[in-house]
Amino acid sequence: MKSPRRWWKRRKELALVEPMRKEVQEELARALGKPCKLISASAKGGYDEIFYAESADGREAVVRVNSPYKNQDDPIGDKDPGVPLPAAARIDREWAAYTALGEAGLSPKPLWRNDRAMACSWVPWGRLSRLLARERDQFWPMMTLTMPLIARMHQSGVIHLDLNLGNLLVSPEKSQVMVIDFEFGEVDWVTIGQQKAFDYLRVIDDGLKKRRGGDVLKSAPEKLVGLLDPCLDKETRNAELSFVFEKLTRLANEPELCARLLEVFPKLGSPA
Repeated sequence: MKSPRRWWKRRKELALVEPMRKEVQEELARALGKPCKLISASAKGGYDEIFYAESADGREAVVRVNSPYKNQDDPIGDKDPGVPLPAAARIDREWAAYTALGEAGLSPKPLWRNDRAMACSWVPWGRLSRLLARERDQFWPMMTLTMPLIARMHQSGVIHLDLNLGNLLVSPEKSQVMVIDFEFGEVDWVTIGQQKAFDYLRVIDDGLKKRRGGDVLKSAPEKLVGLLDPCLDKETRNAELSFVFEKLTRLANEPELCARLLEVFPKLGSPA
């Protein structure tokens, strides 16, 4: 149950952003050629306000709107390869990612944008994190879909840098996954190979959560290595990765798993 304090904070955020919501709603309606209404999609997480665009024909789109009233204080360390982007840059990055990935079915499709908001296609799928919380026996089938998705994303020129299981959507029949929520950009010191490797390791680190299926993962690390091996290009495989343990603390606490990952990431090193 949400606390009264959080409820009031959320009501205040939505009230402050209401003029922006109305402006974006009018612009999007003109772009779609039909009236629509923006309905708040979520009360937590993220750096922007997220809305569903609904018309008389049903749900039309998901809309990201930059809001100066929604602040997140994620701790960013010196060795984090990705950092949250400024407001307008988040719109640019997500639009570019969906433009590169949408037609191939790797992400939603971009529909409309301005300098402070963008809309993408509505995909009626659930988040992979929620599926695994309910059905941990789906861990390996979902990893079998996820690792090639990451490889195809990278081959399309897109790197995520915050790729947890909540940023993956899974189809109702559990046969396909998509990637969403591109809010991070790289720091100056990180190489392309390090960024791509981090995408894989970030997903693995999130999968180590007990509620995501961590016990399933730890019971058969050889399966993970087998899924990773055909997905990694030379640049990703040979990246120097000792920096990841400062950020990926669950992975750092699994030396046996890290030892197996050395088969595909030989410069991963060992947790301190």
